[in-house]
Amino acid sequence: MLSLLLTNSATMAAQQPIGDSIPAGQFNTKQWIAPAILFTAGSSIAAIPSLRKLETRIYDGFNPKREITHIDDYTQYVPAAAVFAMDAAGMKGKNKPQQQLLLYALGNVTAAVIVQPMKRIIGRARPNKSDFHSFPSGHTSTAFVAAEFLHQEYGHYSPWISVAGYATAAATGYLRLYNNQHWLGDVLAGAAIGMASTKFIYWMDRRIKNKKTPRIQGL
Repeated sequence: MLSLLLTNSATMAAQQPIGDSIPAGQFNTKQWIAPAILFTAGSSIAAIPSLRKLETRIYDGFNPKREITHIDDYTQYVPAAAVFAMDAAGMKGKNKPQQQLLLYALGNVTAAVIVQPMKRIIGRARPNKSDFHSFPSGHTSTAFVAAEFLHQEYGHYSPWISVAGYATAAATGYLRLYNNQHWLGDVLAGAAIGMASTKFIYWMDRRIKNKKTPRIQGL
């Protein structure tokens, strides 16, 4: 189910117009469908007892003697690293590298401002019972901030660039389940927050640029 939801949402997001193809300052409601679906699914699974059984069935499918990995500490940043690697290779993103860095940082700050208070207010126990900061997943949120960042900057070259970024982010979410750190609902909600945070920052950036652009009468 995780792969199905994230893959479908990634495909929907990759098909949405990005950057300058959206009229500057105009709010494009279609781009919020994917994060809305993910957050609704994640919060519903976490809140409704009958749906929480799905999370239990997922864990029943893992080998209890599996070896825990820490690769998800690094994969969460891979899509963002890809942006700067393509910059270094001479490809042109939607923004200059300095502006890209600012937008990426603001996306992460926005996501953190949402995720961290929610963790403490909701107080959901992790599967490994290490603490009560399970919902939503911070790693997954960071990964989808990076994936959406890649989509915004280089998705106009090919939708497969966007899909590759989202797939890497989805792999990070899967590893959070595999490593016994999060429940399914946590991961889906984290993905939604990360994606939406970066979309919001880019939308605000376009609005600001539009206000700064002088309008020529008669054109």
